[in-house]
Amino acid sequence: MGVVDESQVFEFVVKRGNGVKGLTDSSLTSVPQRYVHPPEERIDRKKTIDASPFLGPPINLAGLEMENSGAIANALCEAATKLGFFQVVNHGVSVEVMERVKHVAHTFFNLPPEKKAVYLKGATPCPNVFYGTSFSPEVEKSLEWKDYLSMICMNDEEAMQSWPQECRLVAFLLFHIMI
Repeated sequence: MGVVDESQVFEFVVKRGNGVKGLTDSSLTSVPQRYVHPPEERIDRKKTIDASPFLGPPINLAGLEMENSGAIANALCEAATKLGFFQVVNHGVSVEVMERVKHVAHTFFNLPPEKKAVYLKGATPCPNVFYGTSFSPEVEKSLEWKDYLSMICMNDEEAMQSWPQECRLVAFLLFHIMI
């Protein structure tokens, strides 16, 4: 890409569907200003690391459907609030399924931009499939360094017709494992 002009970065990343992956695959030599968060919005790593252990203990989901589901829900909320992430164990998803999900995610995000752009928020043919880099890039002062694909399942038929072909079967399998 080699472009530093912010309007060209926005057009390249958001409008043309290249996403952050497109930036990282380009000849970019520095982080575009649009992705640099103001100091007051940045996480202070020293405070975060000193204030709590790195991950905390993994959250065991084995009893989620039993009497201790409230305690598990509280642990999830606390970890999400304090750390912004958490690790769970005994979630019931096999390593094989997780590897297949990772594979199809890589397959989707490695597609040419024009194929991913079909699912751009605001342009997608299906109201339940969204590809993007930020939730509201037009109004966000700083964009997030991420790309995402969101697929909502209203019913099986719609999902099989509208989800991206590259990942619909594995995502459908995962969805049915989780419910």
